[in-house]
Amino acid sequence: MKSTAIAAALLAAGALAFGQSMMMKSGSGSGGTGSMMLSNAPMADRTVGASLRSAPSSGRKVPYTSLEAAEALAAKDPTVLFFAADWCPYCQADFKDINANGSRLGAITIVVVDYDKERELETTYGVTAQDTFVQIDPNGMRLAAWNGGGVDGILARVKQAGMN
Repeated sequence: MKSTAIAAALLAAGALAFGQSMMMKSGSGSGGTGSMMLSNAPMADRTVGASLRSAPSSGRKVPYTSLEAAEALAAKDPTVLFFAADWCPYCQADFKDINANGSRLGAITIVVVDYDKERELETTYGVTAQDTFVQIDPNGMRLAAWNGGGVDGILARVKQAGMN
């Protein structure tokens, strides 16, 4: 009897985990954009992203303060805005890559923008999902935009924009 109850509990836990996994893979939100919305992620999962956001990087990674500050950076070197959410597993993967391999970016500066707070900036650049990168020029004009890809994606896209 005990083993039957344990087996039933394990089966129920597995079904719940599978259902959550499928929801994460298919995304949710309006219009079926495919962006991952994990707003129900446990608080512990959210702090992982925050620690990755502030972790030292082998390259140049700075927090977003204002568009003017980002434009000033772009006047000196190629600058990419990274719209990231602490709860986003794709953002976390990109943070890990940038923190570990950022030295490969050379003079490129990554400006980390809080996806959950900077709605006006998202509208300005047409950002509709977290894990979005937007390269800007010294006037704040969008040169290129893409989702994901970590350091390799940044290097590929910034080269395409002719700024490397």
